[in-house]
Amino acid sequence: MSAKVMEMMDALFNSITKKGLMEEESKKVNFLENYIDEMSESITHFLQKCSRLPSANSSDRNYFARLIHITDSIETLSDECCSLMHTVEKYLTSSELNKDRINEISNYLDSVRVFFEQVCTYFALGVSDVQKVQGEIIEQKIDDTKKELKKASRKRIENNGDVKSELHYIDVIRKIEKAGDCVYSIIQSV
Repeated sequence: MSAKVMEMMDALFNSITKKGLMEEESKKVNFLENYIDEMSESITHFLQKCSRLPSANSSDRNYFARLIHITDSIETLSDECCSLMHTVEKYLTSSELNKDRINEISNYLDSVRVFFEQVCTYFALGVSDVQKVQGEIIEQKIDDTKKELKKASRKRIENNGDVKSELHYIDVIRKIEKAGDCVYSIIQSV
């Protein structure tokens, strides 16, 4: 599931940074989102069955509950990626594009993507308390970046910037931050 979400993030990044790929990458994201929904349902059903086995003790049930939460968080992240793709499409097709704004969006999305890669590594190899604290710091940086980018956008609006474009920009930034929250939710459960 994590690998498929990473494919979604890569498709999002490509749609922002490479001209002419929007339609193809949007189809890919929608397909992957449906596929991940099916995976989530199957995995959750399997984990619930495992937790009900007569041999499952309290520790096992807690472990399965954590895995169900992680599965749910990854599925929620896929939902956010799909929603973000639709918002990016609106922004890129209805606005006069500004290279600086595109760079800000792609850099911000890439920071969340790298954070997700780290969390996937923690999921596979385990996570230390220090790494969890580092995750909190990264999540706070993602939140701070959202505030800075939204503030700059509001200033552009105040200075007679294109309101429609800036509102789409703010929506993109907000959804990237929500994706970062989903990633942080995963690290809390690992």
